[in-house]
Amino acid sequence: MIVKPLESGEERLACLEIAKALPEWFNKVGLKSMERDLEKEKTFIAVEGDEVLGFATLKPLNDKALEILWTAVKRELRGKGIGTEMLRFVERWAREGGFEVLVVKTSGDLSYKPYDETRRFYEKNGFVRIALIDPYPEWGEEALIYVRCLHKG
Repeated sequence: MIVKPLESGEERLACLEIAKALPEWFNKVGLKSMERDLEKEKTFIAVEGDEVLGFATLKPLNDKALEILWTAVKRELRGKGIGTEMLRFVERWAREGGFEVLVVKTSGDLSYKPYDETRRFYEKNGFVRIALIDPYPEWGEEALIYVRCLHKG
C-alpha cells in the first residue's frame, strides 16, 4: 500500500463510493460537501495497485494550521492501520509544508455511537479535544474540535 495525491476523476469517484458505503458517518449533505471538496482541496489516497483503499482531504486554515476535512477507509479494511498510515503521511506532508497544527472537527453528539470510533482514532493518534461547539454554525449540531501539534522531526 502507498499513499499518494489524488490525481484522477476515477480516483475521486472511488473516494465518494467509499464514503457512500459508510452512511453512519456520511449523510447526503456531507457527501455533497465532500464532492465539492474532493474537486478543490488537497486529497491523498491510500492505494494498493489501482484500488483506492481510503482517502484524506485537507484544507489550510492559515499558513500554520491544516484542517482534515474528510477521511475514510473502506469498511472491510477498517482497523488494519490504513487510516493511521494515511494520517502519518499527512503529518509528514504538513510538517514539510510548514504547518504546525492539524485540526479536525467531528460530531459532538456523544450518544451517536459510530463516532465513538472516530473520536478514539484521533485521540489514539495524539489529537487533543479542545472545544465542543453547540451548535456548530455550519452544521446546526454540536461539533468537537481536535488538534494535534506537529513537532519537528
